[in-house]
Amino acid sequence: MYDFNFENKKNIKKNPEKFLIFVKRLLPRWANGIPDSECVAIFKTLKIMNKKKLTLLETGSGASTLAMFLYCALYGGKMYSWDTNASKGSFLRSVISESIGRILDTDVNRVWTFIPFNSTDPNIGIRVLKELNIKADFCFFDSWHTLDQVLLELKEFETIASSKFILAFDDAYYTKRRINYSYINMLRTKLGLKLLKEPSYNISKPFYVEIENYLKLKYKKVKKIKDYYKQNYKKDIFFEYFSSDRKFMNKMGMEEKKKLKHRFDAFIVG
Repeated sequence: MYDFNFENKKNIKKNPEKFLIFVKRLLPRWANGIPDSECVAIFKTLKIMNKKKLTLLETGSGASTLAMFLYCALYGGKMYSWDTNASKGSFLRSVISESIGRILDTDVNRVWTFIPFNSTDPNIGIRVLKELNIKADFCFFDSWHTLDQVLLELKEFETIASSKFILAFDDAYYTKRRINYSYINMLRTKLGLKLLKEPSYNISKPFYVEIENYLKLKYKKVKKIKDYYKQNYKKDIFFEYFSSDRKFMNKMGMEEKKKLKHRFDAFIVG
């Protein structure tokens, strides 16, 4: 159960980031995949749009979903998530309903649409929002961490994007072009199998570099956002709290301590 007695609505509105982290820390590890500072960065980045009733998207779901829902609950708007794990969506819906939804009197089912499918599918992926006459203002990319997948999702988002929009990326320092060997090797380790060596042709420039280059070739106005995460990640207790797990992730290449500055990057376009 997640219906704890929280602060009252008035105090939550005064300091929503504090409330957001309180709810985030209730999540189990499997649904709590991004640092606290990144979760707050997402919430604060949305404020840059200075617009109520935004339409927000994400590929993947988890703590980011809480940040986006809280924004909608406070300022209006709708959100859509694509994640192939249907059980995760159902779990998050119950957490949101009992915590944020209850105290802010917001029905999660009226705000959040969860699509348990591939975000790039032509029939039920991101592009179907065009059939619904919906324009999107923001997308957080956190699915299969390869450059090919990120660019596919980005191009899908562009088909339904507003004239001005924000893009945010998890693990933006990754350099995996087609295959996420780090994730594959993590699973192979669990099976007691030999690790695979990553071929050189699979290495790209860091995602945040590739994405910025892509955007600047297409749009006149592209600005990198000075985000909350970079100012606070070094003192984020999330990394210490899950230190045992993260040591293994570093060993597998799923997380690289020296590159954490660019774990999160965001751009405003238009």
